[in-house]
Amino acid sequence: MTVRAPRFERVEGEPLVELPPFDVAATRVESLLAGEARTWVVVPALNEASMIRATLDALGAQSLRPLVVCVVDNGSSDGTQDVVRAWAVAMAARPAGSTPPPGLRLAYEREKGTGAAADTGMRVAIAAGASLLLRTDADTLPRRDWAVRLVARLDEGNDLVAGRVVDRDDEGTGWARRLALAALITATAAISVPRNRGPRYRTRFRMLVGSNVGIRATTYVEAGGFPRAAIEEVHDDRALMNRVRRVSDRITSEHGAVVATSIRRYRRYGTLGIIRWYLRHETDGAPVDVR
Repeated sequence: MTVRAPRFERVEGEPLVELPPFDVAATRVESLLAGEARTWVVVPALNEASMIRATLDALGAQSLRPLVVCVVDNGSSDGTQDVVRAWAVAMAARPAGSTPPPGLRLAYEREKGTGAAADTGMRVAIAAGASLLLRTDADTLPRRDWAVRLVARLDEGNDLVAGRVVDRDDEGTGWARRLALAALITATAAISVPRNRGPRYRTRFRMLVGSNVGIRATTYVEAGGFPRAAIEEVHDDRALMNRVRRVSDRITSEHGAVVATSIRRYRRYGTLGIIRWYLRHETDGAPVDVR
């Protein structure tokens, strides 16, 4: 088996090789629902035809308006794009007097990786004038006040806000598994804090899950954003936290900003497998991308 040489170091996702420059002007973007806003939600998606409709419904129900949602398709082959377009058609056909839907963009990123797709969406948003950037994933259900809560913390002067992630209640997760997940999250946080210390950082490390984060556009650009990496190369959420900690100490958590996420990876790897994955990116040969 051929092993590719590392392209990124893992703590901050800094490139170890020369990467092609990213040109946001060359990115293909479809405007499916009109609208402009200072706040954009970026949603990377890879083969999420079965789940992204529920995510869009949850984003469409957000209490924050105006709002723009940008789905970034990362090479789907299952009709994910068609589901997104169909959702836009359904929203546009709602009767007069209904709550206006968020603006909706569909962008495309060919380079494999949640980091690459998320970064593309963020930079599309910034180029369109967004000043506040939120991210979730295409298998999540953000609560109705999720965007409002993240934006409120950013408006208080924070540069980055990490929300709270729980498991979805529509996947039949039993109490035993929920307790195991809670223990896993607690243990991961306890391990991650000392593993991410360093004199170059301006504040302590906080757990950050890529499916629940808010950041100022200016901070995103200054810090360098998500590394344009594949999921097996870098934990793009940890890298973003560490990159931002080098330029700002205005970082906080908002436990009231809740996103319910799928536990598909947990079911695929098991408890020990998940621990190995988060600590060392080891999966015993199982595919990393299970979304």
